[in-house]
Amino acid sequence: MAGVLIIGYGNTLRGDDALGPLALERLRTQLGDAEFLSCHQLTPELAERLAACDLALFVDATSSGEPGTVEVQLLSPETSEADSLTHHVGPAVLLDLARTLYGRAPLAMLITGAGARFESTEGLSQEGQQALDEICRLIPMLV
Repeated sequence: MAGVLIIGYGNTLRGDDALGPLALERLRTQLGDAEFLSCHQLTPELAERLAACDLALFVDATSSGEPGTVEVQLLSPETSEADSLTHHVGPAVLLDLARTLYGRAPLAMLITGAGARFESTEGLSQEGQQALDEICRLIPMLV
């Protein structure tokens, strides 16, 4: 069984939406024992990997909240979104899929950084960079 799975997701071509994948790039050198998975969006196929780990950390950007701030939220398996598996799957739904299909769901947290710019551009805003720095400071304390 894998110990820690860190999933960073977002679109690297849409400004601050790249926070998840960029955080994973930086954290790989700090947390060698964790498994890292960078993806554009969450998909149902991730449920199997979630069922095989003890702790899952989901890292994403948000347009909600004060730009530059970071929020850590404990997640529980949730079935309310399970009917909409065609376009967007949230972390709580993936946990529910892992529990339903594989008999277990790990302890999981969602770490979101509030960004300021989400248009088609590469690179982070100043607030996005601030959120990235804070995410990379917090995650080693969570594992």
